[in-house]
Amino acid sequence: MIGRAGASGGCRVTRDRGQLEADVMRLLWDADAPRTAKELQAGFEGSAPAVTTVLTVLDRLRRKGLVTRSDAKTNITFTATRSESDHAVENMLQSLETTGDRQAVLLRFAGDLDRADAELLRRALEGRDRRRTRPGSRADSSGGVKDRG
Repeated sequence: MIGRAGASGGCRVTRDRGQLEADVMRLLWDADAPRTAKELQAGFEGSAPAVTTVLTVLDRLRRKGLVTRSDAKTNITFTATRSESDHAVENMLQSLETTGDRQAVLLRFAGDLDRADAELLRRALEGRDRRRTRPGSRADSSGGVKDRG
């Protein structure tokens, strides 16, 4: 976030592109129930955006399919359509689908993981392979690896 003087002389907060959407999604993911725009606004630390700005962001997120809006006439609430982890997985898979060199990206990703994350990933892959090769399972002839090229 960057502070800059507004027309009225007060300090206005300028966020990086997409940061406000990310902040609103974080508040929704952390919420234990649907939230109103005013409740979300109150969740910001420091300088909070205007409630109209929060509503605009929520509408953008709704059009992107990331947020649902209640049908209530008053006290309209908003909820994330999927969990944070599902959202992250979708973004990672989309990045892989659009890259020119999937293998290079996967190798670089795996190489950049710390030991604990690499071990977790290794165990997850082994578990997936065991499930696919059990008697009666439908493992493909390539050993479970699909050619996405």
